[in-house]
Amino acid sequence: MIDIAILVVFLAINLIVGLSYGTKVLNLREYAVGNKNFSTATLTATIIATWFGGGSMVYGLERTYTQGLYYILATIIGVPTGLWLIGSVVGVRMNEFLDNLSIAEAMRDLYGKTVQIITAISGILKNVGFIAIQFKVIAKMLSIFFEFNGHEASYIASGIVILYSAFGGIKSVTFTDVIQFITFGTFIPILALTIWNKIQDPHQVIETFTTNPNFSFKEVVGFTPDFMATLSLMCLFAIPPLVPEVFQRIAMASNTTQIKRAFTYAVGLAVLIHLFKVWIGILLLTDSPGLPKEQVFLHLVNHYTYPGLKGFFAVGVVALAMSTADSFLNAAAVMFANDLAIPLKLSKYLPLTTARFASLLFGVGALVLALYTQDLLNLLLLSNSFHMPIVTVPILLAVFGFRSTKRAVLIGMAAGFMTVAIWSIFLENANSVIPGMAANLLFFMGSHYLLGEPGGWKKKEQEEE
Repeated sequence: MIDIAILVVFLAINLIVGLSYGTKVLNLREYAVGNKNFSTATLTATIIATWFGGGSMVYGLERTYTQGLYYILATIIGVPTGLWLIGSVVGVRMNEFLDNLSIAEAMRDLYGKTVQIITAISGILKNVGFIAIQFKVIAKMLSIFFEFNGHEASYIASGIVILYSAFGGIKSVTFTDVIQFITFGTFIPILALTIWNKIQDPHQVIETFTTNPNFSFKEVVGFTPDFMATLSLMCLFAIPPLVPEVFQRIAMASNTTQIKRAFTYAVGLAVLIHLFKVWIGILLLTDSPGLPKEQVFLHLVNHYTYPGLKGFFAVGVVALAMSTADSFLNAAAVMFANDLAIPLKLSKYLPLTTARFASLLFGVGALVLALYTQDLLNLLLLSNSFHMPIVTVPILLAVFGFRSTKRAVLIGMAAGFMTVAIWSIFLENANSVIPGMAANLLFFMGSHYLLGEPGGWKKKEQEEE
C-alpha cells in the first residue's frame, strides 16, 4: 500500500499544481509560450523533461545490457550533441522567430499559409503518436510495478496529464515538468546506488568491462554492420531536432542568450542522466548476466526494489512519460488552434478555447491509440517520420539564412514525404528520417537553383543579447 500511496500523492501533486495555473491564462499566447519570464533553471528543467520520454529508461537499460558500447556510444555522443547544436548553433540565430507561437507560424511567415498548414498537420500527427507511446509506457509501468490488470490506473494517470495540459497551458506543463524532473532526477542515482550495494565484489564490474566483447573498443569499433548501425543512430540523435515542442521551448525564452544557457545546462544534465542509466545497465549485467532483453527491466523491478523504493521507482518512470506527453500535447493543441483552426476557419470559438478543446481531443485520441496499438517500434518510427523529413530541412536552412519560394519548399516537402513512404514500404522497421531529410534537402535546393527561384543565401549573424 505504501507504493500505491506514493503514486497517488505524486499524481495528486501534479494535478493540483497543473490546474492551479489554468485560471491565469488569458489568451493563446500565454497558453503557448507564457509571458517569457521563465527562469533559466526552469527552462532547463522543462527541456530535459521533454527530451527524455518514459520509454528511454526501459530502452536504455535493455540496450546497455545487451549491446554495450554499440548503444552507449550512440547516446552519450549523439544526444548531447543534438542538444548542444540546438542551443549554441541554431538557437542563437533564432531571434527573428522568438515572437512566433509555433513552428508552423514561423513557416507561414517564411513561405505562406499552405506551408503553415502542412507543417501543422505533420507536427500534430507526430506529436499524437509520441503521446500515445508515453501513455502506453505509463500503462505498462503501472502493470509491472503494481500488477494492475485493468486500464483504470492508466486512464487516471493519462487523464491527469490531459486535464492540466488542456486547462493550464504551457505554465502548467512547465511547472509540472519541474516536479517530474526532480522526481526522475532523484530516483535514477538512488536506483544505481541500490544495485551497487547488492554486488558482493566491486571487482566484478571491472571483469565485465574486460571480458565482455560488447565493452571492448577493439571489438566494437570497425567496419561492421553493428557499428555502422551505431553511427547511423548517433547521427540521428545529433541532428538538431527543430520539432514543434523544441521550437516551443526556444520561443519561451526571453532572448537568445537564455536559449544558449538553458540548452548548455541541459547538455550537462543529459550526459549525467545517460551515464547513470548506462551505469545501472552495467551493474545489472554484472550482477545478473544472461537475461533475455525483454526480461531485463522486469528483473530489475522484482529483484532490486522493495516497498517504498518500488513506488518511488514507479513514479520516476511515470514522471518521464508524463513530462514528455504534456509537452507534446500542448504543442499539438497550439498548432491546431493557431495554424489550422484560424487559417481554415474551423472553429467559431476563441483560439484559447479551441486550443483547450484540441488538447482534450488529442489526449483522448492518443490514449485510445495507446490502448489498441501493440507495436511500439512501428508507432515510434511512423511518428518520427511525419515531421523531420518534411519540415526540419527548410526551417533549419531558414535559420542559417537560406530563403527560397513556396514552390521550392513544397517540392522538397513532397520529396521528403515520398521517400519516407517508399522507404517504409520496402524496408520495414528501418529508420526513414535521415533518407527523408536528405531527399528534402536535395529536391529543395535543386529546385531552387534549377528553377531560378529568387532568394538564396543571406549572411546571418549570430544574434545574442
